[in-house]
Amino acid sequence: MAKIHTPKILVVDDEKDIREITQAFLVLNGYEVSTAANGKEALDKLLSDHFDMVITDLQMPLMGGIELLQKISQIKSDLVTIVLTGYAVKASDFPTEPFAHLRKPFSQKQLMEVVQEGLKTVAG
Repeated sequence: MAKIHTPKILVVDDEKDIREITQAFLVLNGYEVSTAANGKEALDKLLSDHFDMVITDLQMPLMGGIELLQKISQIKSDLVTIVLTGYAVKASDFPTEPFAHLRKPFSQKQLMEVVQEGLKTVAG
């Protein structure tokens, strides 16, 4: 019997409440979720573990979301990325186009829609 792959998501946000709420919501929906408080911590986790998706904030200390996306494009270009931001953004703001971006505050329904769509690209 084949083992069913549980998608693994890394949530990156310097706001602890957003990190924890997003993690709890995704876990309740059947995903395996790790968190990081900034891009540097996220990059360390990405280099030591496998993830199917990264959901990241843009404005963070030590390493922001833009720099994290640049690093991801160099080391794991097939990783699905979703950007969370409280600011208006456009495609030219990013080194590589994220799969999607959500403007804060976003609803759980909006989050689930982009996560499910993004993971479809991983599944083929």
